[in-house]
Amino acid sequence: MALPLTAPITRSRRVFAEKSSRAILKLVPELRPVSGQRASDRIFYGVIGAILVIGLLGLLGINILLGSDAVKIKNLKLEAVALAEDREAALREIARISDPENLARKAIALGMVENKKTKFILLQPEVTKKVSE
Repeated sequence: MALPLTAPITRSRRVFAEKSSRAILKLVPELRPVSGQRASDRIFYGVIGAILVIGLLGLLGINILLGSDAVKIKNLKLEAVALAEDREAALREIARISDPENLARKAIALGMVENKKTKFILLQPEVTKKVSE
């Protein structure tokens, strides 16, 4: 059963393409609108749109809250820096006032006299015992 070389192959290809395209098209449903299908499409699009709008409003709310928190954090940082500067200034003032030379000068200005005969009291005198040999 040899095929003749002069037989046209194009016809069989065309027939095969038509039959295969019909088979593929039968797998796809008809695209004609069915009653009730439009309503379900509208509901679907409405739900998707509502979800999208709610999501965008949620993102907008989060963005607004983060922005206001950023402003609060910036103000608190500035306040912390100002308090740290005030604390450092107070510590410098305390160090200046409690300097021994300043204290001596203020004591002399108030009429206090320096003690020339300083004596110390031993609260627990050392006791020595002779060890008998």
